[in-house]
Amino acid sequence: MALTPGTPTTSTPSTFCRVPRSVSTSSELEDHRLASRTSYRGGGQWFIPSSLLNSPSRPIIQDQAKSGSYAEIKSPEVESNETFGQHENGALRAARGSVSVFSWQNLGMAAHMAGIGIVTSTVSGVVYAVLNNYLHMSATLVATAVALIEFQRSLRVFTGMLTDTFPICGYRRRPYTVIGWGLSFVSCLLMAILPWALRTTATRRSLSWTPPEQLATIDSDAPNRGIKMTVLMMLANFGTVLAYSGFNGALIEISQQEPASIRGTAVGNCNVVFYFFSIISAFFTGLGLNSEDYGGTFWWSIGFNAVMGVCAGMSLLVIPFTWFCIQEEKVSSSPVSKSVLVFIYELLQQKIIYRYIAFRFFYNVLALFSVTTSSAIQSTWAGVEPLNNGIATMLAAFLTMVGTYLTKKDGLAWNWRHIIIVAQILVVALDAIPTMFTMWDVFRSQWFWLGVPLLEKIPYAATDFVGALFMLEVDSQGFEATLFGLAVTSQRVGIPFATVLTKTVDGYFDIEREYIQADDHHVRSQVTYAYVIAYAVNLLAILFVMLLPRQKDELHRMQREGARSKVGGIAAISVLIFARAWSLMTNILSLFDSTKCLRIAGGSGG
Repeated sequence: MALTPGTPTTSTPSTFCRVPRSVSTSSELEDHRLASRTSYRGGGQWFIPSSLLNSPSRPIIQDQAKSGSYAEIKSPEVESNETFGQHENGALRAARGSVSVFSWQNLGMAAHMAGIGIVTSTVSGVVYAVLNNYLHMSATLVATAVALIEFQRSLRVFTGMLTDTFPICGYRRRPYTVIGWGLSFVSCLLMAILPWALRTTATRRSLSWTPPEQLATIDSDAPNRGIKMTVLMMLANFGTVLAYSGFNGALIEISQQEPASIRGTAVGNCNVVFYFFSIISAFFTGLGLNSEDYGGTFWWSIGFNAVMGVCAGMSLLVIPFTWFCIQEEKVSSSPVSKSVLVFIYELLQQKIIYRYIAFRFFYNVLALFSVTTSSAIQSTWAGVEPLNNGIATMLAAFLTMVGTYLTKKDGLAWNWRHIIIVAQILVVALDAIPTMFTMWDVFRSQWFWLGVPLLEKIPYAATDFVGALFMLEVDSQGFEATLFGLAVTSQRVGIPFATVLTKTVDGYFDIEREYIQADDHHVRSQVTYAYVIAYAVNLLAILFVMLLPRQKDELHRMQREGARSKVGGIAAISVLIFARAWSLMTNILSLFDSTKCLRIAGGSGG
């Protein structure tokens, strides 16, 4: 189709930018300069300045413009200092509204993160008080439950594909966010109305020490009910994962409209909202689940059912905000011409992407390698009560919020590698001090056990924030949720994989709950060996930081170089698939009596 002055022509979108439809220049040279800098494809359209097409001195450019190829019509004479795909202020997309998550246009994003802060923090936070103390499940089963609950987040790449490629009523983001919160509401409501346990006693003692008159009051089937509870928690978490995928697509679009100097502010503000409401979650779970039944000292409690009722109410409250207060343009069909599988196949071959996926996966596997008996040590040796555990969780959320805010405010230009290396060393050092003192009975105090590791949260927040900043710089127009989901999946699939490795290694040591209750030299030595191995593995995670670029400028340079490798892409996706399948299989094996004794499931092998 022949081009006429100022006429847009359809083309497959390949960059972030949308150029304004009217460009006014003072000279032909200025038109030429703008053509070299701003004639990018965005929103499926070209824009060619009118004076450039009409210029008799540019017949070659006019003929090449008819071919519709940017590579052919760009000016080789004019150099630009701007990174490919950027606007004058360094933004990756033209702004179409407010970029603040606290404006009415984007308030649904803040509401979504508030809901995530309440629901996901509560579901994760009640594990210790309910599964460990109230239902008295084994340490291995508690670790398995945590891994299965968190496992849903490794599905983000699939839910991201869904939101990118299958619009509902013309929208790709808001419907999936609403559906996800609806599923979370139903799951939390079921947990709020179903009975769970009659009563369990002696949560901190062996049953052999329980007086005979109390044995009749013990609900021996309570641990089995914990498995059913875990399934509902998994469904609630999956609802938030589905909602998150729709939210992430909108968040990337907003973030890429931010100027380069402040890009990441929207993500940082969303994280701050999340941690603020996590503090509220920790407050009411710590106070509400602090009776003797839950391992606490209060004579009263609001009970697990009431806590889940709060989560159900929050899930319901968020739904209207996520529909009416999130910016989204209606589409008549899928906004991209290529398949999402083709996009992922091409994306994973890029050097910058498969290196990033390798970093996210291996760093998390090694950094999160831990010890299975930590919950038993916390309740038996450190004597941590749910109230104080809740207070510590509140303080942890507050310090994480502070760490995120400081990084957002002052650290957007910091070297990403330096941030993660320093943070990892600090985390290991701060965790080792109270652990060793408690382990060898040098000084045992619940506040010493809880308090010192709180300082880990500031460097941890900075590390987590860096991972999100990376994804904001990558070209993913039309597949925003898929790209973010791929990044989250590569990170999250490492969490249950780390748990599997932890259970496999710890299966060789005498550190189960009955040994912890004995508290003799043999047990302390066994626990020490387990922790030394864990800390050594944690420090090995630093090696994979070298796979990251130092900052966004280096990232954009690597993108322009365009290095690709089919082998690297295939290896990346193979590792993710294997880790996901293996971690799911081994965690399920540990739920059943006939298979939980296997070493691969964290058992003794007997």
